Order: sequence, then C-alpha cells, then structure tokens
Amino acid sequence: MAGYFHAEGIVLKSRDYQETAQLLTILTLDHGKIDAIVKGVRKPSSSLRSGTQQLSRSRFLFYAGRNLATVTQCEVQSIYAPLRQDLGRLAYACYLVEIADSVVMPGQVNPVMYNLLKQGLEMLAAAPPVLVARAFEARTLKILGLEPRLDRCAACGGSLTGGGRVTVAPAAGGAVCPGCCGREGPEYRVMPGSIKIWQQLNHMQWRLLQRLQVSPARARELEEIMPAFLEYYLDRRLKSRIFINTIGGNDDDGTGKNRSAAGTPGNRLPGSQGGPGTGWR
Repeated sequence: MAGYFHAEGIVLKSRDYQETAQLLTILTLDHGKIDAIVKGVRKPSSSLRSGTQQLSRSRFLFYAGRNLATVTQCEVQSIYAPLRQDLGRLAYACYLVEIADSVVMPGQVNPVMYNLLKQGLEMLAAAPPVLVARAFEARTLKILGLEPRLDRCAACGGSLTGGGRVTVAPAAGGAVCPGCCGREGPEYRVMPGSIKIWQQLNHMQWRLLQRLQVSPARARELEEIMPAFLEYYLDRRLKSRIFINTIGGNDDDGTGKNRSAAGTPGNRLPGSQGGPGTGWR
C-alpha cells in the first residue's frame, strides 16, 4: 500500500539510474531489504548524497509507490569514515555487506542480521579485519541455523579421536571422524587449535574480539574453511573475497606478522572438489 514510512537502514548497493538518479538496495531494521530510487542524488547540490552512498547508515523517509519505494529524506547516522580511509578495511566492509545481501531476501524482515551487520561494520574500525570477518561468518551461520558441529562427528555423532588434524566437511555440517571421511563431499583438514578458535568465534562478545590472539597459521586455515562453509550453504561465490585477495587484505591478521610466510592453509584433502558456486580453490 502506498504511503510514507520511516526506517533506519544500511545501504548495501548503489547503481546509477537515468540521468541523475540512483537505485539503492537498503537493509532496514524494521522493513527488511528494500529497493528504492533516489531522484536527483547525483546532482552536486543534492542534500541526499552523503546519506545514500554505499555503506552509509541513515534514517530514511520512504514513499512506498506501487512498484518501487522512493527515498525522499535521509538523516545520516554513520558513514563509517575510518573504513573509507583504509582500503583493506573497506574491502572487508564490502565483504560483510555482500554476505548480508546474500542472506536476507527482498522484503524479509531480519533485525538480527541487520544488527549483526551494524556491529560488524563498527568493529572493523577497531579490531583486525580478518577476525571480524571470521566472527561475522560464524554468527551468520548461526543465524541461518547452520552452526557447524565441531565437538563430535557431525555425520555419526561419534568421537573425532586422535590428536592430529581434524577433518571438516561443509556437506556434513561440521567435523567428521576418520570413519566418516570421504563420504560428505569436499573436506578440509585443520589443526585442533583452529577448531577451538572457531568455537570461540561462535560465542565471543564483540568487545573481546580485539583481545583474541590467533597465530598466522591458524588465521590462514580459518580463512579458507569458514568462507567455504558459508559459500557452500549460500550456493554462491562471494565476489568480495576476490577484491580482498587482490589488494592483499589477507595479510592483516592482527598478530603483527606477515601471513604470507606462515605455511600452507587449510590442507584440503586430495580429490576434494568445490561444489557449484563455492569458488573453492
């Protein structure tokens, strides 16, 4: 039904439209994901420019038309300036936004995902971006009801046994024991320490994330397997990961060390193949 309504939202995407307008995709707290047009915003004199750029969080006044909402006013809450001044943090911000955009369907009201994105963008200015991304992935899986089982075999419920590397399989929904290995599609082998960090990330408060110490080797393992799980369940490649890799954003793990010399990540088992849309290498 047509009419005006207010909503706080974060701009996920912005595309040029016609001569001076833009089409926005906005994740709102109370009305879900909205596609809206902003007329005249590309004019230098437009008062809507700062509040409608990608990654801005604003208080919007929408007019709900028959087919498309129109942004008529906006009050900027945050433009996350520290992220715009650091290309690496900006790349990770785009990654979080892409995940949120992939998870929330148009019109779906998901305040938990909205608040997670808001918290994640705020934390990117203070904590190591790699750890923020891993915590965001872990919490997204939890929101989707897909938190992996990591304490026992996700396939049979048995003990993982052994003190060596642990095998994890996205299709199985977590770690798998030696007896179930090879049955659940693509598999990765990681050190038990990486599993413990993953478990911490599932429940750790955001404010404690800055204190988490992760070795470069563990950071690289998690950097491979956690996005792999998320991409498997979303059934799509998260394109922002390419941007992160291109600019070398992966080197900042918060340890002060260069992870390019940290050894091999993840150790995907021989013969494992990435499924459609996963983009595993």
